[in-house]
Amino acid sequence: MTTVPLSFIPPGSEAAVTAIQATDGLVRRLAAMGLRPESRVTVICADRGSLIVSVAGSRYALSKGMAMKIMVNPDTGGTR
Repeated sequence: MTTVPLSFIPPGSEAAVTAIQATDGLVRRLAAMGLRPESRVTVICADRGSLIVSVAGSRYALSKGMAMKIMVNPDTGGTR
């Protein structure tokens, strides 16, 4: 399966986190939000500089730069 940055996932789509390529501090911050390998994430909205995502029933705003560090496997079964 192809792994891409979270920022490449279109709104309404879900993906599985495979890796986070960031500093330890950012990895811990994202883990506190529920973003860790094997977690599921849904992109709610994408704007020029940010994404709103849903993880385990909570919504978070991420910068595009932060989303570029979160590697995911997109679902191939369509959007939700």
